[in-house]
Amino acid sequence: MEKAVVFGPMIIFFGIFIILIIAFLGFIVKLISKSKNEDWYGQVIDKKVNEVEDFDSGAKSDHYFLVVKMDNGKTRNIGLSRQLWESFQTGDKLHKPKGQLFPEKS
Repeated sequence: MEKAVVFGPMIIFFGIFIILIIAFLGFIVKLISKSKNEDWYGQVIDKKVNEVEDFDSGAKSDHYFLVVKMDNGKTRNIGLSRQLWESFQTGDKLHKPKGQLFPEKS
């Protein structure tokens, strides 16, 4: 009887914890698959860098993204690595083919 009192709440806690981890991983997989299934065309209208400072350690990091005007008229921010960001210039035409995570010059 004492084992059920001690281990019962622990089993429930770890069961809920595992369910939350599985749900989080499923959400990440869904976001990646949604991104891979998109197919769009656009044009780079701006290149931006956001510098972010970690308040705990004081370390700074840069976040690179392109502002892209889509063919349907909407604008969209596309986050990229520094190397990929440097390969694009304002005015470049982009195509993000279905099955890939990042756009390429068209």
